[in-house]
Amino acid sequence: MSTNPKAASLSPLVGYVECPFDRVHRVLPNRLAMHIIRCARNFPSSKMVRCPFNVTHLYSVADMTKHVIDCPNRSTMEKYMNPENLPPLERRPSNFCAPSDEDWDAEPPASTYNPKTHCETNLIVINPQGYPRAARREIRERERRRFRENGKF
Repeated sequence: MSTNPKAASLSPLVGYVECPFDRVHRVLPNRLAMHIIRCARNFPSSKMVRCPFNVTHLYSVADMTKHVIDCPNRSTMEKYMNPENLPPLERRPSNFCAPSDEDWDAEPPASTYNPKTHCETNLIVINPQGYPRAARREIRERERRRFRENGKF
């Protein structure tokens, strides 16, 4: 028995699928659709046809007729093509109302927030930005008077 570390790391590729164009290519199943698009450019002369039920199924024209009959994804497509064969949907009651203790029509326990009155009563400086020059000057003078009256400056 050899204890070669390279030989131990070369385990069989579990969970990978073969590329239909090149059997040497091993790809994860969720990446196969993208790989097929890229790999098909390298094999323009191949006569592979895509399955109408699953784009990752590629077969020759002769094998495709047999595959279309036996494709495992055919049943899902037929369910959507023939909805009358689906089991009937259970009807939900139309007057469904979730029980709740909340009264949305009652007034809230706290009064609503008015930022203008909050700034005026708590000595918060009002930003005059965006007003015309005369209005900015008026706001600054009013703020100075308000702060002097309350003894802050």
